[in-house]
Amino acid sequence: MMRCGERRAEEILNTLLRALKCPEMAKDFSLPLWNALMPVARKSQLLARLACLMSLGGLLEAVSPRVQRHLEAAVRVAEAHHRALLWEADRLRWALQGLHIPIILLKGAAYGAENLDASLGRLSSDVDILVPKEVLPAVEQALVSKGWEPVKDLPYDQRYYRAWMHELPPLRHKDRGSVVDVHHNLLPPMGRMPLNVHDLWRRVRPSKLRGFWVLSPEDMLIHNAVHVFQDGVVWGGLRDVVDAHSLMEEFSRDGDFWPRFVHRAAALGTVRPCFYACWAAQSLMGAPVPPWVMERFSRMGLAVSFSRRMLMWSCTRALRGGALSKTGLETQVARGFLFVRSHWLRMPPMLLARHAVQKLLKL
Repeated sequence: MMRCGERRAEEILNTLLRALKCPEMAKDFSLPLWNALMPVARKSQLLARLACLMSLGGLLEAVSPRVQRHLEAAVRVAEAHHRALLWEADRLRWALQGLHIPIILLKGAAYGAENLDASLGRLSSDVDILVPKEVLPAVEQALVSKGWEPVKDLPYDQRYYRAWMHELPPLRHKDRGSVVDVHHNLLPPMGRMPLNVHDLWRRVRPSKLRGFWVLSPEDMLIHNAVHVFQDGVVWGGLRDVVDAHSLMEEFSRDGDFWPRFVHRAAALGTVRPCFYACWAAQSLMGAPVPPWVMERFSRMGLAVSFSRRMLMWSCTRALRGGALSKTGLETQVARGFLFVRSHWLRMPPMLLARHAVQKLLKL
């Protein structure tokens, strides 16, 4: 049975999610409610988004001056992140211009470059790009020569990324501290859901930001889904679910988006994470996912089963628990299950056992 304090925390989170959908309601929040809501919003990296939505609607003047100062500061932080993101993209273009290769912006960098709704108030800590695998050595050399340095310096970590993962070890700029993740795929090639990256390249389009490319709308949402529900551990992923909801709302203004999305998910073999992304965005944010989409995904091998129920139970507790800093038994069980699952999906059994031993030896 849920305790009174836990019930109150759940109500605060639900209020935050409703306010992100309807910022107008936030102008009537009491000061005690703001005091309880702001830490949850900050923990979830969603305070800046709420503040920016309220600013766009001219709602900041309607709240208490004490609250208004916090929200205005959050807006300024979000604007600074956006400027920094575009500047880092510009520096990456400068560093790689001599290679004459296509560079795809991913996740937050793509949302910002395309000025998508999902970029509003989004705080980005790094820039993710996708390049052809055959040019990885040249890309890394070019970045290192322009001031980026490896974040992971242990030999095992270097091998882990280069031999088994879908990206280079992260690189941090020695002066600005900015991090770039250079991908050659969206999922680990040795994982249980290999993704044919050549199919992605055939559907890319020029970005609004000169010198870059972005994924198609369907592939952009698919990347969000696989990032959280296939390659990630879900914990702390509430911001990504809010991103998914925003992408769904914006892209579905095109009446043909959902049929293209379902067809694309099936073609890439990503039905399972796409189903869970739609379910999470719908259950938490009321995303406009047509019923037939969930039915179609379910018929593609996602019939109700113990594993599906267990994953949905775990994801619900992890997404909410990450936002509320929960440490109860159920939350820890869910978090442990999702952590083990993420590694099980990422590597074959023998490699996973070897990796686990290496990590244990480092403790």
